[in-house]
Amino acid sequence: PAITASNGEVSIVFPKIYDSSKITGKVSLYRPSNKKLDFEIPLSLTNSTLLIPKKSLVGGRWDITIDWQYDGKLYTTKEDLYLR
Repeated sequence: PAITASNGEVSIVFPKIYDSSKITGKVSLYRPSNKKLDFEIPLSLTNSTLLIPKKSLVGGRWDITIDWQYDGKLYTTKEDLYLR
């Protein structure tokens, strides 16, 4: 999945080759400088995309971990994201 930040939201886009209704899992957002801001959200996709409003995220560095499952296989995707 590709993780991008723009237009007031963070988007997580899965490749179109996957049937989005069969993707399950969770997204964990960790704020290294303040553990109180950490949170998790379940994967709920619309057209292979999950949108997270930026108002839920303060500026700075976030470590994003996506633990997801598709067709019986488990996957983990990790990425750092910097928000202004």
